[in-house]
Amino acid sequence: MSQTPITGIGDSLEFASVASPATFTTLNGVQSISFSGDKVATEKTTTMATVDGVDVFIGSTQDPGSVDVKCLFYPGETSQVALEAIRLSGATVNFKALYGSSNTTSFSGIVESMTRAFPLEKPATLDVKIKLSGPWTLA
Repeated sequence: MSQTPITGIGDSLEFASVASPATFTTLNGVQSISFSGDKVATEKTTTMATVDGVDVFIGSTQDPGSVDVKCLFYPGETSQVALEAIRLSGATVNFKALYGSSNTTSFSGIVESMTRAFPLEKPATLDVKIKLSGPWTLA
């Protein structure tokens, strides 16, 4: 089967409302979405009887990592204001990163921070950090 790489053109990030039933909103101004920091914790199980004195480890819990979203900052824009309200609440909500028209990564997460930057000669930016809570699903 032939594989074709993709670019970020047409990608988006959606987040669910806190209210029930949840509705998804597309975050406006997104320039990039980066998943990072996913790892398996390792626990040392070396004993005095371990052969050759070489440390031995077992896999333990998994940290699903975080998502960094870089956006253009639009003061007062409704999706950015709604995501800020979710950050302030500390609620865990559902997210979807959509790639083109056929693939998504779905996950639950907590908006840890929303950092705004106002450089002199460039557009203002909004950097969003989302801590994943639980497993993510690629479809």
